[in-house]
Amino acid sequence: MQAWTTAGQPETHPEPWGRPGAFTTFRVFPKRKTPFLPQHLDRLLDSARRLNLPWIPAPDELLARTTEYLNGYGDEFTGLVRLCLFEDLIGLSDRPANSDGNPVEGWLLHHRRPEPLAKSTADKDLYGALSELEVEKEDWVIIDPKDNDLRETATSNLIFCSGNELLIPEKFILQGIVLRQLLPLLASEFSITRGAPKDSDLSDFDEILLCGTGRGVAPVTGLSELGWNSGGNEIFNRVRQIYDSLIEQACA
Repeated sequence: MQAWTTAGQPETHPEPWGRPGAFTTFRVFPKRKTPFLPQHLDRLLDSARRLNLPWIPAPDELLARTTEYLNGYGDEFTGLVRLCLFEDLIGLSDRPANSDGNPVEGWLLHHRRPEPLAKSTADKDLYGALSELEVEKEDWVIIDPKDNDLRETATSNLIFCSGNELLIPEKFILQGIVLRQLLPLLASEFSITRGAPKDSDLSDFDEILLCGTGRGVAPVTGLSELGWNSGGNEIFNRVRQIYDSLIEQACA
């Protein structure tokens, strides 16, 4: 972990959850390949503006700090790097990418993001709750407390699959950077509709997929609280293959 003040001085990295700030998490592959890093930096700055943070550094400064941090590791380093922008600090930390592609059991979390289009470290009720789970194989599936629709998870976007038809939530969510890159490729193979199913609609779907930086594309095995279990991995295997090709090309 490393952090710097607004004046560029080293500082102790604080506990992020519950502290005002914005964040993004990007993936590092061997030889320090960082697919979609410019998009991550853009979204971090957009989140900071949406959250009205009092200090927003220049994009060049964010990139310089990120590069400095990664230069501390060898070419074989892989993992997830979280870049935080607090009210008076830039912070970087990393962890292994242990959840990539792993089957996931979903658990319901009744929650509504205060600002859906921003990734906020202040949202402790959501991100702090991840400490209650084994994140490598579990995730919180966010269900709106009023509308009872399933919108996203604490870590990923959701893709609901019925045959060759995909239903992907669009409103009141943070559309992830991986999903944005993947959508045009999915559209060439699947019929895509944008919308969020109600909890009572889950029986219509054979598979549910997670899509995000840390998980890549991963299958949901079940949502026991709603009586749903996966009907197989056919769509997962196809979408995962498309994702793997996307990442291979991005790291070329």
